[in-house]
Amino acid sequence: MKKVSTWMYTLVQPIASFLLKIVYQPKIINKKVIPKEGRIILAGNHKMLFDPVLVSCGTRRIVHFLAKDVFFTGIRGFFMKHAGTLPVHSGKIHKDSFKVAIDILDQDKVVGIFPEGTRNYTEKQLLPFKRGAVTLAKETNSKIIPFAIYGRYIPFHGLRIEFGDPIDVVSMEVKQANQFLEDEVRKLLIKAEK
Repeated sequence: MKKVSTWMYTLVQPIASFLLKIVYQPKIINKKVIPKEGRIILAGNHKMLFDPVLVSCGTRRIVHFLAKDVFFTGIRGFFMKHAGTLPVHSGKIHKDSFKVAIDILDQDKVVGIFPEGTRNYTEKQLLPFKRGAVTLAKETNSKIIPFAIYGRYIPFHGLRIEFGDPIDVVSMEVKQANQFLEDEVRKLLIKAEK
């Protein structure tokens, strides 16, 4: 089992969260649904660079975010490797691509994933979800907590994140589970727009 370095996360996350809260004053809704122990996957939409910091504001637990393996080079790669970020082989959905993430969940830790697969620069509410989150959930018998980030990273401008109730997709087919997760995130976004 590969050891995942998290010293950078432990060092930087409290500072980054503090600064994010001061500058953007995000509203964090329903963070109580994130368990204090046990395996869980956090999955939701992705618009901006600071989204992982905002997600991590919802829990004191270390969130191991998934990122494309192409990002694990240079200074950024050094940071990601030591911040508990898990590489995923680009374009692959099969089990081998998620070996480290599976190990992390089997240790009853937290994995964070943006199922859109990239930041959404379009006017669409969501990009089609890739199947990684539900594949991981089924492989590790993990529940998924959907989340929705709404608003823009403009100081004091109504940024918010809402966590939904945990969902269990283990008994569903992958395609059905993926659509269900996407629908749950969409519901949270629609709710935030009202």
